[in-house]
Amino acid sequence: MNLDEQHLRWLDGAEGGTMKWAMEFNLSLGQFFNAEEMLPVTSAHFAPDLRLGGTPSVELLERAKADGVRVKVPSYLDPCSVDFGRAAEMVSEYGLTETFVEGDKRLQRLCKEVGFIPTYSCINYQSVSPPARGETLAWGDTGTAIMANAVFGARTNFEGGPSAFASALLGSTPAYGMHLDENRQANLIVRLDCNPAEAADWGAIAALTGVVRPGYTTVPVFCGDFALPTFPMLKQLGVALASYGGHAMFHVIGATPEAPNLEAALGGNLSLKDAAPDRIITQQDLDAAFTASEPASSDIDFVVFAAPQLAIDEIIEIQRLLNGRKVHENTRMIIALDPQVKGQADSAGISDAMNAQGVEFSTGTCFYPEAPLMRIKSGGKTLVTNAAKLVNTLRPSGFDCVLRRLKTCVDAAVSGRL
Repeated sequence: MNLDEQHLRWLDGAEGGTMKWAMEFNLSLGQFFNAEEMLPVTSAHFAPDLRLGGTPSVELLERAKADGVRVKVPSYLDPCSVDFGRAAEMVSEYGLTETFVEGDKRLQRLCKEVGFIPTYSCINYQSVSPPARGETLAWGDTGTAIMANAVFGARTNFEGGPSAFASALLGSTPAYGMHLDENRQANLIVRLDCNPAEAADWGAIAALTGVVRPGYTTVPVFCGDFALPTFPMLKQLGVALASYGGHAMFHVIGATPEAPNLEAALGGNLSLKDAAPDRIITQQDLDAAFTASEPASSDIDFVVFAAPQLAIDEIIEIQRLLNGRKVHENTRMIIALDPQVKGQADSAGISDAMNAQGVEFSTGTCFYPEAPLMRIKSGGKTLVTNAAKLVNTLRPSGFDCVLRRLKTCVDAAVSGRL
């Protein structure tokens, strides 16, 4: 790789062991992917996870603090494992250990001490700082990365924890994958012969698409005669494509910045322009995606809105659909959101009003970490959601997950039945 003098100083250890580690890590990553150079990044997004990183992740951060290093660019934190405002409840009711809570607090504190912003968000592009087209990023959460690439036209790979951390310290990342023009061109054509009308529909479309040709190098393009998706719809499409297909990029003709038309989306793959679509999704296909998951019991234990966290306009829509009704006494409605959106909901009086209706907020998390504990300790199993990604992610945890459209989810929370 072509390295500048500063990179070589870090590599030689001239500025301490932590910077030497960061440079060695990203150099090895770049060499693995045949990157020719390092690219300066404008921001980083890091997911410190005590469950996955364990003691080594804490030790790495402690060494960074001891060396006096700081992040070089604005660097955001992904949702954490514990909603610290509800930690006592998680310990007393669901068996989360005090040791784990304190360990996660320590990990998050160390992140802040080296300069990470405690956003605890997987929608930082929406609630904190959206990237501009062409910006080079080092974002770790798959849902944030695919949105940055596809919807904003910025450039990032799916950065693992160590590479996101290293890139934040260095202010640079290897030039490979989604940073390169040729890897952003569509190579899977999906024609929509249907009328997706809400976010859940686009999540279902992603679920149907992701299994066609899974893989990081697969870039779907969606074409057809349909109403252009709104931002919440694109959000569900993106996070679910990343989940079901491992895709890091997509195009929607007329809706995403690199796809004003099919020719532009295909770029160098113009031979595909007149070829038959790789997948056609009909209205029958779309509707079947919702009836494919029928619960064993019609009694609903959980209605969850997460994956990704919700923005304030999505919470307002749920409040509108509740229309003053209360959540059923045998059902828990949980909304995952980041601290930024929770602050908006608090200041508008929405949090108090919805709490009084029986709605629970999980702040700074994305429900996954607490889900298995809730299932085991409560005995509840049937979960209804409008997020296709949540259905996919919770498959191993023993939940009986049901994908439904938004109004059906809200009505199920009120009646306690589907």
